[in-house]
Amino acid sequence: MRQSYGGMIECILVDDCGTDKSMEIAERLVAEYEGPIEFRVLHHEKNQGLSAARNTGIDVARGEYVYFLDSDDWISDDCIERLTQPLGIKQYDYVVGHYERDGGDWLVSYPEGEYHNYGLRRNGYRGRGLKKTYRKKIPVSSCNKLFRKAFLIENHLLFEVGKVQEDSILSFDLACVERKFYVVNAITYHYRRRENSISTCKNQFVKIVGLVGFFQSIKDRVKQDKYKSIDGIYNHYMFYLKKVFRWISTVEMDETTLAYVQKETKGFLDIIPNIRYLDNKHDRLIYLFCKKDQTYLRYQYVMQRYPNRLSGRIIRNFLNLIPPKKVKRS
Repeated sequence: MRQSYGGMIECILVDDCGTDKSMEIAERLVAEYEGPIEFRVLHHEKNQGLSAARNTGIDVARGEYVYFLDSDDWISDDCIERLTQPLGIKQYDYVVGHYERDGGDWLVSYPEGEYHNYGLRRNGYRGRGLKKTYRKKIPVSSCNKLFRKAFLIENHLLFEVGKVQEDSILSFDLACVERKFYVVNAITYHYRRRENSISTCKNQFVKIVGLVGFFQSIKDRVKQDKYKSIDGIYNHYMFYLKKVFRWISTVEMDETTLAYVQKETKGFLDIIPNIRYLDNKHDRLIYLFCKKDQTYLRYQYVMQRYPNRLSGRIIRNFLNLIPPKKVKRS
């Protein structure tokens, strides 16, 4: 309601059957509002989760661009104005601003300006362009990105219902498509870490189940033929697998949780045909030593202690001599 943007704004509130009085308060404020913003309140018949709520908003949105704001965060008064300014000159697939988290900056590492990323398909067989993407990072959050709606629809970039880490799944898919985006050098989004939210849940088993389920979605994608033909897809896959293994390896587990993780992470490395499809020296070591166990169990050893030993350096140097596999471009 305080946005300084002078154009038309449609604000869609999705009632996902929460158990507090949020929608009651929101509907009262909307009823009292007099201004240029068009408010629409949509109601789910039952709780379906964040992904379903966002998909509902995308489906009914009438604007050319869509913007996601989570209900426990807030945006600057000039947020929409700042993010739409580049669109007055040229069309972009999305525009992103900087974030603030818990009083500290959570900045995009790209300087302000226009960027054209050709996706994994056209980065060359060793995925060199992908490495540049990871050196300069944009937070995976779907919030604070002003997306062109047609871009999301045409590339099937919707949110997977029933999964946590929905933003990471979308980020994985986003890197696989050609896109033109613009970075605005301004903090426009304020992320609030709330106790007992999805991301701060203290139940480690619940978090592990969610994380394993998230990566199962990534694995299922890479098994599809349209992903297999993408240049650098297995380097991309390993980037996410290492994040999962790194987090799991820091958690203290009882026997039941450990048995669950060992069972559910089997096959995660089977997706990669052979070591030639990997570029990074540590990725190759992980593939060589962790594939035998088919779990995360040797991840920390391979990443921290083993490479510094003489035998580790010899094997790593040997693995680097194996030429990468050339993938036919599609």
